[in-house]
Amino acid sequence: MLLHLSDVHFGAEQDAVTDALRKLCDSLPLEAIAISGDLTQRARRSQFQAFFNFFNTLGVPWLVVPGNHDIPLYHLPKRVFSPFGHYESVFGDTEKMLETKHFHLVGVNSISPKHHTRGRLTPHQIERIGERLKLGAVGKHRVILSHQPFRVLRPYQERDIPTLVVHAAQHWADCGLDALLHGHFHVPVVLPLQAHFDLSKEVLDIQAGTAVSHRLRYDVPNSVNIIHPDLTVDRYDYNLHTKQFERSGQLWPLQHDAHQESA
Repeated sequence: MLLHLSDVHFGAEQDAVTDALRKLCDSLPLEAIAISGDLTQRARRSQFQAFFNFFNTLGVPWLVVPGNHDIPLYHLPKRVFSPFGHYESVFGDTEKMLETKHFHLVGVNSISPKHHTRGRLTPHQIERIGERLKLGAVGKHRVILSHQPFRVLRPYQERDIPTLVVHAAQHWADCGLDALLHGHFHVPVVLPLQAHFDLSKEVLDIQAGTAVSHRLRYDVPNSVNIIHPDLTVDRYDYNLHTKQFERSGQLWPLQHDAHQESA
């Protein structure tokens, strides 16, 4: 199984919640941890290093991609000339891959230094990622990890959907894509994409809440997703009373035949 986290925002993390996350990792037979961006609060070298130090002690392979908080916000020269400098000094390339027993994970950098929150994809990038998806072994789920979602719950959120999203979804589905893992809006939800984008196969858009930071949205507590080998997705919420992450429900397959935003 995969542990899917997002928007951890180191620099705004809560120690009690990171402790609970460590306990959750110790209690589950995890294949890997996938973190879909916003690793830091302000893209500082010290925040990236603190993130690395924490996740490197969990004893589980992990894959990351940058989020919009992982490039400089106020330092314009760095934002223009070296937007991923601190990120790359700690993690290396912004688009890595990870193979596990049941999953073939491909990282996609969807961040545009020219925009604060809107995602960006390029034609060359879409082709390159498609070739990487094809490298997945037969029988393994092909999964992309990026920051901004491809489908959203609220109309105003559509402005942050990456450019060329329809072309990307259609091409990657043809390359065998099964699921996209995202964050950005701090809401745990799973939205199917086949009918929405007229895809050749079903692809799930799996979004995670904020894992350990105090930057909560829409009355959703700190939460993480567990993705099982059959692509069942469970949501785990942090319980303030027990100080543990506890299973709060199933995000996919949908129950009651309706797309519902959990809160």
